[in-house]
Amino acid sequence: MSSLNANTGRVNRLPPSTAFRYRRFPGYVLGFALFYAPFALWTKALGTLLGDPVNANIHSTCLRIQLTDLFSGKGFNVLTVYGMTFVILSATALLAGPMFCGRLCAAGATSEYLSRLVPDRFKIDWTNYVNPTGIRYGFLAGYLAAPFAGGSIACALCSYSMLERIMTGNLWSATGFLASSAIITALLWLVLFGLFTKGGRGYCAYMCPVGAWQSGLHALGAKLPFTYKIRYAAEKCTGCATCVKECPMNALKLSADQAAPVTYNRSGCITCRQCVASCATGALSFAQGADGWKRQPLIESLEPDVIAEPAE
Repeated sequence: MSSLNANTGRVNRLPPSTAFRYRRFPGYVLGFALFYAPFALWTKALGTLLGDPVNANIHSTCLRIQLTDLFSGKGFNVLTVYGMTFVILSATALLAGPMFCGRLCAAGATSEYLSRLVPDRFKIDWTNYVNPTGIRYGFLAGYLAAPFAGGSIACALCSYSMLERIMTGNLWSATGFLASSAIITALLWLVLFGLFTKGGRGYCAYMCPVGAWQSGLHALGAKLPFTYKIRYAAEKCTGCATCVKECPMNALKLSADQAAPVTYNRSGCITCRQCVASCATGALSFAQGADGWKRQPLIESLEPDVIAEPAE
């Protein structure tokens, strides 16, 4: 992507990471059109194909509701809009990571892109203080356990629903923005964990059970050689930290290990591939095969004659 400098007449080329961020944006617009009212094109098309008329809104394809129904024993019919959406998104996460989160989720993109309006000095990298993995899986466990306690929190603190309310104008009602859970959601999703969080996806990292479900499947699928995952060639890495800066989920960190300068939290990755686009040396890629993040123990890398014999 490039632009013309009016003063010099030269073409100014955007950094690859910035250009890639622009290329990601249409995918989120498509995701909004596919899953959110008033469009909900995926719901309408799939419902017509399956003969399953449902309300064309975010609730018709919500993984939160499907997860609680599945694990609470309410039943699960694959040949429905609910069922097919659940199967397709779960299978995609298993085979190629949380692609929905990283390339289609309009709620996550809204907070990420808006956060770029705030100078970095006002943002917090929460992952420096609290590891998000346990918390996000804890939220997922809470959603799954709630029906057994006689309730349901499938729609509580839901950024998907909040975004749809904003876009459809359903804010100023007892069930809209004036509802206490909606106010809390707006403050957490868009303000504290959005505008003022490094990367803008703090809500995704800590509080989204849909993301946790897909990341959990990705962690399992990544162990298989034929699935797609972020791969790391440590020998190509210079430790420049560009990928660390660009990751919206803060899943990458610099390491003191000079042989492998970057560490990776797969449970926090949404496979948006922003890191891959930012890597100038090709150390990062998105492909099949071994991920390359696990290093062999030092003793296994030494020649047999180098290993000292134990003292008598």
